[in-house]
Amino acid sequence: MFENFKNNLGLLHPVSLKELDSVALLNRIDSKYTLTEEGLNNIIPFLVENYNVLEIDEMRIFTYENNYFDTPNLLFFRDHHNGYTNRIKVRSRRYVESNLCFFEIKKKEKVTRTNKYRERLPAILSEIDADRKEVVQSYIRKEITDIQLILKNNFSRITLVNKKFTERVTIDMNLHFLDENQHIKLNDIAIVEVKQSKTSAVSPITTYFKKNTIRQQSISKYIYGVVALMPTVKKNNFLPIIKKINNLS
Repeated sequence: MFENFKNNLGLLHPVSLKELDSVALLNRIDSKYTLTEEGLNNIIPFLVENYNVLEIDEMRIFTYENNYFDTPNLLFFRDHHNGYTNRIKVRSRRYVESNLCFFEIKKKEKVTRTNKYRERLPAILSEIDADRKEVVQSYIRKEITDIQLILKNNFSRITLVNKKFTERVTIDMNLHFLDENQHIKLNDIAIVEVKQSKTSAVSPITTYFKKNTIRQQSISKYIYGVVALMPTVKKNNFLPIIKKINNLS
């Protein structure tokens, strides 16, 4: 899927990983949008004018693997569902092409701001040890008794940076969710995430989306994965975005 969009990535000017590191944005504001293949193709001329694309060893599309962790009763998922501001996500990530692995905690702060903890690893984690459990506990007030692997997720990512180097944009495609018993592929939609350091920053792509009535959709891949793989979980507050994703795909 998305072959036309991938082929047109060659029209964008490349940037190196070193250049991209100047826009690391570990403390940032995120905005997410869901697009079909047609929607992505429509924004190609706009992206060529306003953004550069990450290129490493002549590659512009990279594979990510995520292991998501939660408590046995899905505390992190439920905090998100209930709209709590100081909520967290816990994952281990592997960048497949470079084989770089990390342990990460993402904490939502002040409604729109996200703060990220990141630790380099020799391999992707499938279990959380006592030391990392303490780190997770330091990010949340509620007491945590256990943390376990809930689901796995992999996808293809393209990373863009605006030409002023003030924001990143990631485009995730070919989404795949799996647990011990099942797997679900979401090949017909892409998740576009805009990452900025300040609410006052002017974003070319969010301005474009607003003008073209493409609305922001606040849902994470972990949340969608839980809902997709666990159909009996409470999900009332996620039904509008789930319905939109299902209609698009």
